[in-house]
Amino acid sequence: MRLQRLCSPLRLAIPASARMRWLARARSDKHRATPEITIRFDFQGTSEQSLSAGERASFCAAFRRELTSLRTWLANWQDPPDELSVPTLQVLVSDGYKISRALVPAWERRSGVLEFPTSRVVSGKAAILHELTHVYLPNGNRFLAEGLATYLQARLGGNPAFPDFGRPLHGLARDGLLEIASGKAETFASVGLGELDATPTPNPLTLAAAGRRYRRQADIQAAIYAIVGSFVEFLIAAQGLERFQRLYRATPLTPGRLEAGATERWSEIYGRSLADLEADWKSLIVGEHRHGGPNAQARARRLA
Repeated sequence: MRLQRLCSPLRLAIPASARMRWLARARSDKHRATPEITIRFDFQGTSEQSLSAGERASFCAAFRRELTSLRTWLANWQDPPDELSVPTLQVLVSDGYKISRALVPAWERRSGVLEFPTSRVVSGKAAILHELTHVYLPNGNRFLAEGLATYLQARLGGNPAFPDFGRPLHGLARDGLLEIASGKAETFASVGLGELDATPTPNPLTLAAAGRRYRRQADIQAAIYAIVGSFVEFLIAAQGLERFQRLYRATPLTPGRLEAGATERWSEIYGRSLADLEADWKSLIVGEHRHGGPNAQARARRLA
């Protein structure tokens, strides 16, 4: 698969308020066509937050690499998504955005729209692969949607990004749980994943225990996203991708509707409740810390 001219090189200085578009026309090969890709930068902030021509070209190249990485990984997905169902990707970069978004726009019937804060693009920490996952694998269950996107960003992403910024998800999730549980692993039970699993897209993920521990919303979300990404990593390593796909397909995204899914689907697919799987996951990440961090995948399979 080749992407032709995803981004044309910038040769002239462009004002911060300018809007630039690069079009990559769909090109067929034996198996599939590359969707048309639109990248639009919209800068409305202060001069120090504006991107230089080189930074814009660098972001375009990074976007192309992440798209290629995700498309390659999707070959492992049963019944991979039809990329031509999203013929245009509108990538918007603006100082007006506080967080990156693609899942909520999809729920709002704006599939293919990806929003990135300028500051994250300037720092090279835009979660491109995370948001592309939301475009091609959206989900009606916010817990699973963010968990898979966080996991794939950590596994495939070519740059450090929220929430782990290059740190192992299991270690970050353990630290977050310890912080929420006031430093006591035995009180991990106060942090239950059932609360997260009941969250439909586009509602934000919340944990009552995290809300009591942290004052800043940014800290709450960082802890939650590390937790959900770590749990999805555990599920895939312990039970395999095929079973996770069955779970994921049970809650497809329907724009405009709130559908988190029934709790019984966990037992139907895994033969165990979410609470049982959660207990194994917590034992895994605590055990890694106590025993010097052995291979996560091997330990997860032993727990299965």
